[in-house]
Amino acid sequence: MGASVRRAAWVGWVLVSGPACTSGSPDAASPVAEVSPVAATTAAATALDLAGNAVDPLAGEAGTLAVLTFVTPDCPVSNRYAPELGRIAAAHPELAWWLVYPDPDVDAAQIEAHRREYALPGTPLRDPGHVLVARAGVVVTPEVAVFRRGDEGPPLYRGRIDDRVPEYGRARPEPTRRDLVLALDAVARGAAAPEPTTVAVGCPIDDLR
Repeated sequence: MGASVRRAAWVGWVLVSGPACTSGSPDAASPVAEVSPVAATTAAATALDLAGNAVDPLAGEAGTLAVLTFVTPDCPVSNRYAPELGRIAAAHPELAWWLVYPDPDVDAAQIEAHRREYALPGTPLRDPGHVLVARAGVVVTPEVAVFRRGDEGPPLYRGRIDDRVPEYGRARPEPTRRDLVLALDAVARGAAAPEPTTVAVGCPIDDLR
C-alpha cells in the first residue's frame, strides 16, 4: 500500500498539520503499541543509502554515539517534530545523526523532497526490510534510538523525543520532559540515560510493512 493512501482523521495538536497517521493507528482504548525488549545481536544493522548502497550506521569508531531517527513523510507527528530535531542535532554536532525511512514505498526522490521541506537533520537511509527497525526495537514514527558504536546490545536510549504528545489526539504547548536531550547529555558523560526506554506516540511502523 502506498504512503499516499495511508491517511486518516487526526484530532488535537496535529490537526493543523494536515493528513494524519496511518489508518492502522491504535484505537482510543489502546492508544500506544506495546514495546518488546530488543535482544542483543551480532548481525550487521544494514540499510540502504539513497543510491541503493548497503550502509551500517552503527559501524564506525568504537565508543562514538549514533542517533537513529525514524520518520515518514506523511506522518504529521514526525513533521511537527522537525524543528526540535534540528535544534537537538545542532547542539550535538559531534554525534552521527541518521534519518531512517522505514516505509518501503518511499523512494529516494520523496526522501530528498521531505528532508528539504522540513529541514530534517541527519544522513538519510532507507530501511525497506526493517533491519534497523528490528535492531532498534522502534514501533512508531517519530521514534529515536541512541547507540554506542561497538556495543552489541540494545540502544542506550529508545523512545520519544519528548513528552509533548502524551497520547493520541492530545498535546501540550511545550514538553515538560525532553527525554532525548536528557538521554544524550547522560550517555555523552558515560552515564546511563535517566529513562533508557520511553513510549513514543505516532504513526505505527507495523502498518508500513
